[in-house]
Amino acid sequence: MTEPPLTTVHQDIEEMGRLMARMLCHLTSHPPLRGDGAPFLASMVTPTRLVIRDSA
Repeated sequence: MTEPPLTTVHQDIEEMGRLMARMLCHLTSHPPLRGDGAPFLASMVTPTRLVIRDSA
């Protein structure tokens, strides 16, 4: 849609949604706690792919 076509980063949105749902289900039944008793928020890094186009 742009001229030149832009290089972008592809992220699998469907897989990210599946991982978030699994994490939410796990955290609601097994809430991890920090040393002070507060909830610990987990994070996850998902694979990305560089899509090289004419702007690179």
